[in-house]
Amino acid sequence: MSQIETVSKQNELLPRIERIKHTNFGSGIPYYDDELKMAQSEEHAIAISYLFYCFRFIAKNLGLACLSDHPVWYLLPKPKNGKTQKGLYPDLCVSKNLDTEGVIADDLVFCLEVVSTERRRKEVKDTVIMKGLNEYNRVSEFVLIYPKASDNRAIEYYRYNGFYYVPISPQGGEYSSHAIADLSIREIPRDDWKDGEKVEVLYKGKVLVKYDELWDMMENEQEKVKREQKRAERERLEKEKEQKIAKKERAEKERERAEKERERAEKERERAEKEKLAKKLRELGFDPDKLVASD
Repeated sequence: MSQIETVSKQNELLPRIERIKHTNFGSGIPYYDDELKMAQSEEHAIAISYLFYCFRFIAKNLGLACLSDHPVWYLLPKPKNGKTQKGLYPDLCVSKNLDTEGVIADDLVFCLEVVSTERRRKEVKDTVIMKGLNEYNRVSEFVLIYPKASDNRAIEYYRYNGFYYVPISPQGGEYSSHAIADLSIREIPRDDWKDGEKVEVLYKGKVLVKYDELWDMMENEQEKVKREQKRAERERLEKEKEQKIAKKERAEKERERAEKERERAEKERERAEKEKLAKKLRELGFDPDKLVASD
């Protein structure tokens, strides 16, 4: 039996992942590990901000979906509590499926974890458990990024060979993807390492964006958002003011209408009183018209 036939046979024996719409999005705190009760570090936030920007741009250009801290259904090597699959939250992954409501590991072509080394359990989860699950689910490529400047490690790149993950060595200083066209990753010079800033993403042979450039863009975008929020607030206040004026005008018109209605009702009451008095006089034998004329 050939290697391809063996792999095909193994894949047939694996249970299939059920595509279920994701409803559990954790605590809602970005990159918070609910299981370990652990928030992301500053270097993690810096690294994932840069990587997500780059991969989102590339994925969109290739008609793929880039997800970050988004639930993905993974097949478990061993059922747990009677369940054969579990929703996990990769730091970053690229999916062939643009419908992100029920993403499963079969959709993934690439997965990346920014390793948290502050606690051993979290480091093991990133480097052993997540790697093992992606390998078991046959995700084509898996990458570990070590964001702390004091950590001598920077990139670990793995490629699935049909049986297991094989570590990939850089060629010309770059790790080139086979799963995502024209993508490569490389370390920046060690003298330039900062917390969260240790790697560069290249697309079609060129660095997609420098860290400083990205921070400037993000700052400009934040300023743009603030200006938009202020503009929206001004519009809201202006609209609120117009609504108050319109409400006051409606109230004034209603008051005028009510006053006219009151006057009309008063006149109608007086007319009815006169009619009643005239009828009574007629019953007594008097002509009300002549009585008025004699006055």
